[in-house]
Amino acid sequence: MKDKYYVTGHKNPDTDSICAAIAYAELKRKKTGFDVEAIRLGELNQETKFVLDYFGVKPPRLKDSIKAQVKDLEMDKAYCVSENISLYKALQLIQENGVNSLPVTDQDERLVGIASLSNITMSYMDVWDDSILGRSNTSYQNIIEVLAGKFIYQPEIFKAIDGKITVYAMSPMHIGDKISKGDIIILGDRKDAQLDAMDRDVSLIIVTGGFKVDDEVVEKAKLTGTTIISTNYNTFMAGRLLPQAVPISHVMSNKDLVTFDLEDTVEEAKKIMGMSRFRSYPVLDNKKRVIGSIGRFHLISSDKKQLILVDHNEKNQSIDDIDSAVIREIIDHHRVANIATDEPVYFRNEPVGSTCTIVAEMYYEAGIMPSREIAGILSAAIISDTLLFKSPTATETDKRILERLSKVTGIDHEEFAMEMFREGTKLENKSMSDLVNGDVKKFVVEDENIRVCQIFTMNLDSLNSIEEGLKEKMEEVRVANGESTFVMMLTDIFKEISEVIVVGEYIESIKNVFGVNSPSNSFKVPGLLSRKKQLIPSITSAIQK
Repeated sequence: MKDKYYVTGHKNPDTDSICAAIAYAELKRKKTGFDVEAIRLGELNQETKFVLDYFGVKPPRLKDSIKAQVKDLEMDKAYCVSENISLYKALQLIQENGVNSLPVTDQDERLVGIASLSNITMSYMDVWDDSILGRSNTSYQNIIEVLAGKFIYQPEIFKAIDGKITVYAMSPMHIGDKISKGDIIILGDRKDAQLDAMDRDVSLIIVTGGFKVDDEVVEKAKLTGTTIISTNYNTFMAGRLLPQAVPISHVMSNKDLVTFDLEDTVEEAKKIMGMSRFRSYPVLDNKKRVIGSIGRFHLISSDKKQLILVDHNEKNQSIDDIDSAVIREIIDHHRVANIATDEPVYFRNEPVGSTCTIVAEMYYEAGIMPSREIAGILSAAIISDTLLFKSPTATETDKRILERLSKVTGIDHEEFAMEMFREGTKLENKSMSDLVNGDVKKFVVEDENIRVCQIFTMNLDSLNSIEEGLKEKMEEVRVANGESTFVMMLTDIFKEISEVIVVGEYIESIKNVFGVNSPSNSFKVPGLLSRKKQLIPSITSAIQK
């Protein structure tokens, strides 16, 4: 399998998650020269879109599976051939390239059939009749190729080859009706027979033995429009080789073809190969063009994809089929949770406000200066995750790194933060479903599945009108996902206060942890800004009690 790494943040990605993946993939490429791709597991939120657009950075590719795919395999080169090439040429290509079959494509390079060695050998075993060239639409060019011949006379418009193959072995006096219009005639240097054949309106005369053709014969060919080919083979060999001029389209398999697309998983390919008997299978791109071939060997030698996690280390926050990959590195600033690895990994976890702070540190430790684009998205993520250092998760390290990055970006942090938060907290055109499924993280506490969502706003009072609708939608989502508790955190960035809404179980326990004495399942908590450092530990404590 190709040596490639994928860098991903968590599901429902925020700005820190996306920017950390992009920046670390770039660093990894520069340090190692490996093929490293940043991916994302969910849709971008408004804030992240603003940040990437602002600094001109392309969003990572959305990926919902990390299972090994056909495109990850070191597939064999595809030796595609035209449907018009001869059996002779096809066999030659199979032998020269050490392959067992050839994909046959049309003029648009799309697969129309597969010509295997068995297709060709079976054709030699078949007893073809003498009209095989006409039935198979064999071209004059194929005949020239097979006989290693040359044109003695080539008309502007070739006659159709729709007759039979005949060796002109008799005299014109005794040939009778054995030669008809459109026939292919094989003979030596018999001038009388050559002229007689043209009188009978044959399509092609093949002169064997390398004999010179008389000028009178050539002149008559011009009048009758008869093609004359000369070959050094004798008559026996010419007759024996001629069926090899039949085009490959006549013997190829063109029904029930087994092919694979680039996006097919290796697991799917194994199942399909297990139910078929072929030695190699064409691989098609999204335009159905053949780009390679694979066989059972490729699947046996395939490995799991290599994954680097940023901004999370909990299995339920990562890609669904994470067990199909090999985790190589984890870079995070959250609590160490329930992720498991098959072998030792590089794990870097620091108690800072943003994963991008750690990634920026790694750039400087490696002696690599981030580009303005990378420095810009790193800065934006630090500002976002620390709420411009208003969050209790913010550290002196975050401030120091942001200051160092500012020498590359040249942006005013206060102005940029206002613009970014304003764009990120817009609720226009957002449905209830968008709100409750936006910035969501799932946790398992004491075997209880907990969903926590955070919505940032620049005016908490503006959300009063939609609060009841949020509660109804939260309960609907909680029940649909089989979760015990759904906690919504509505955070006012400037007033540094959050309103907490709880639906499901543990409502009273969570209220007690925050010292709230109210019949409502929603309450305000001054100074509550961080989901990671303040809300999650409180929920955990409430459930454990």
